[in-house]
Amino acid sequence: MNRVFRELLLSVAVFCGIFYATLQVDWMRVLHLSPTIVGDKLSEWAWDLMSKSIREVEADDVCLPIDTLMREMCLANGIDTASVHIVVDRTSEVNAFATVGRHLVIYTGLIRQMDNEAQLCAVIGHEVAHLQLGHIQSGIRRQAAINVILILLSGNGSGQLNEIIGDMVSNSLTRAKENEADAQGARYLHAMHLDPLEMATTLEKFESYGIFSYLTDHDDSKKRADRIRKMEFSDNGPYRQILSSETWERLQESCR
Repeated sequence: MNRVFRELLLSVAVFCGIFYATLQVDWMRVLHLSPTIVGDKLSEWAWDLMSKSIREVEADDVCLPIDTLMREMCLANGIDTASVHIVVDRTSEVNAFATVGRHLVIYTGLIRQMDNEAQLCAVIGHEVAHLQLGHIQSGIRRQAAINVILILLSGNGSGQLNEIIGDMVSNSLTRAKENEADAQGARYLHAMHLDPLEMATTLEKFESYGIFSYLTDHDDSKKRADRIRKMEFSDNGPYRQILSSETWERLQESCR
């Protein structure tokens, strides 16, 4: 029994020694890699795995209206329409999120809860703002090296990658960045000739669902909504309706 215990201790000591020595090596320099290269590759890898668990909706009644709103937002705000990939996931959960590789995922459960297209654009705008302001990718790149090492050492990269990516995204978004995305999203609405104060309404409406934030200790949604209402927006004419009433109703019905 003592012999088995000694061998176990020796094995643990050897593993810890190898692990410690591995962390002392500047693998980025040894392999001639930059945080940008590693972070971007990690993002591609993560999305390939993540997309396998998405029940992507391909029906025209859903995809065409969402694509129209996304295109109008991009055109009104000088964003390359091809730079953001938006996917609708058929699930009852009320959520939407931006993730690695400039991908944006919206759940059908969220679309069903929207009162109008401006509220849906508020959610999209908040997440697009995270992408445009570099909140997510910069965080991934900063943390890429150590996390790639952890993946390699674990021997189970595919099994742990999504969890690691999720942690990196969460860690890269501060309260200040969430507030910045709120404000930028409201500006996107204004540029589209949609009511920017719908951002405030949506923040309050969906507080209980926890969307609009990757933070567990995020600011109270009421405070965030008040910040939006204190913003000044120029008078840019009457607000418009992008989708017809019939198209909006079909969109919501197709998400049930």
